[in-house]
Amino acid sequence: RLQPIRTAGEIQAKIIIQPLQRTPLYQRLAKKVQELFLLGMSFRAIAKSLGVSKKTAIKAYRYASSK
Repeated sequence: RLQPIRTAGEIQAKIIIQPLQRTPLYQRLAKKVQELFLLGMSFRAIAKSLGVSKKTAIKAYRYASSK
């Protein structure tokens, strides 16, 4: 037996999106990035060793330096 296709407007749904309360990655890495940078490592090398982008490593360093 065939049934008609329901469109999104016909289906009622209640969706609750909970905000995440996690600390951003760059903030969690800030101290380690600062230590490695002070040891003479480049941001590229730091990023590669931590498995993040160079941009994230730079952002983490700037965050640590501003504290």
